Amino acid sequence: RKVIIPDESELKNNTRSRSAKLRIAEKI
Repeated sequence: RKVIIPDESELKNNTRSRSAKLRIAEKI
């Protein structure tokens, strides 16, 4: 799973995972 690098398609298809990835990106 690409957590640190969210794809544009994933952002448009999954807005919930977007916030989750942002939180993980902040922790890293």
